[in-house]
Amino acid sequence: MKRITFCIGLSVMSLLGYGQIGNQILTSIALGKYSDALEQINELPSSPELIQFKAIAFEGLSMWDSAVVYYSKLTNIDTQLAKKGLARCYESVGNSSKAIDLYKQILADDSLNASIIIRYANLLRSSSLHKQALEQFLKLIELDSTSAKYWEMLGDQYKAMNMTVESTTAYNKAYLLNSKNLFVASKYFAQLIKSNVPLQYVYENILDAYQVDSTYMPILMLKGKVESDMKKYSQAEITFARIASLGDSSFFTLKNLAIAKHSKGSYLEAENLFKKAYEMDSTDFLLNFVYAKTLQNVGERNLALDIISNTIKLLYPPDELVASFYELAGDIYNSGNKIDLAVENYQMALEKDKKNELKYLNKIIWCKIYDKKFRDAEYLVHKYDSIAQEKYADDSIQLKNEQRKTGFYKDLLKKEFFFMDDLKNGKFLVY
Repeated sequence: MKRITFCIGLSVMSLLGYGQIGNQILTSIALGKYSDALEQINELPSSPELIQFKAIAFEGLSMWDSAVVYYSKLTNIDTQLAKKGLARCYESVGNSSKAIDLYKQILADDSLNASIIIRYANLLRSSSLHKQALEQFLKLIELDSTSAKYWEMLGDQYKAMNMTVESTTAYNKAYLLNSKNLFVASKYFAQLIKSNVPLQYVYENILDAYQVDSTYMPILMLKGKVESDMKKYSQAEITFARIASLGDSSFFTLKNLAIAKHSKGSYLEAENLFKKAYEMDSTDFLLNFVYAKTLQNVGERNLALDIISNTIKLLYPPDELVASFYELAGDIYNSGNKIDLAVENYQMALEKDKKNELKYLNKIIWCKIYDKKFRDAEYLVHKYDSIAQEKYADDSIQLKNEQRKTGFYKDLLKKEFFFMDDLKNGKFLVY
């Protein structure tokens, strides 16, 4: 049973004329005791004055069909009140088109009624009529541009329309009008992050809000996330540990606390947290990647490789992410001296991420040298050199860095070929 608030209107005075039972009906309605109100109303002879209260009682009991019947009977007595009641009822049962039409009629006669504009605008938004909803929220601003609540509503509408700049501006207005409202503050800060505003600026604003209430969870979560994104992992660990101590054990908290601990080298603690988070949601790319790295660091290579394989095969990440997972698999195989498998995964990473092919070629070269496959390494060094010269033709500093790297490889391979007695047989191709 819901409690409803509205203007009871002219029938109040008439109802008081019924003496004690009239007072009882008013009290029952005011306290939300709608069944009692109906019983009390039924003790009285039917009258136009009682129709409104019967409609209200049925609405309060969510007996929509009956409420519609009685609100309809009010049409000739108090048209606006009848329309408002009918609009609420139709809205509650999901008949949006009828409710929208009624709100239009009400506003045609009472265009400055803010409470009706709000209901109408919210209904338009929930019906995906976003442009029409926006018009109504802008009307609220015209009615009172000093209302933080109206600016917040406008921000919500812009956000629903994916208008990030506009929503950020509206939330900023709301926040400036009432900086103590941390719910609005959290919306504003989240939009700042989405708008790629420098994190340091966002962080400073978050710290101001944090001083208002250091236990308000949305602000704490934003604080921890920004600290993590800024690589302030020690501070992020403290923040997410505080969030956990306040009773939050959500996936978000477990994931970010685990990442902070991993970044600080607390791999065993991170592993336990990652395990819990992974059991809650195994489809998060970042979690799966860092969890696999953590498992590598605690010696659980097979489990790490299983997570990588499942992520690639079942979740279909974007190619650049797939490359990162293959590269990590290559590192894991490499650390376990499974060189052929390491090379295979580095090559798959290279196929998925051509922009960073030099990084993967570098790892493959080292594998070939370690595996004493010097001719393969020699060929790859030449390939690396050729790609670097083309890629950094206009960047002399980076080109010199890459040439120093290939020069090192060439010198190393010369020594190896020398000991293999390949030099004198004319098989050495590095120059």
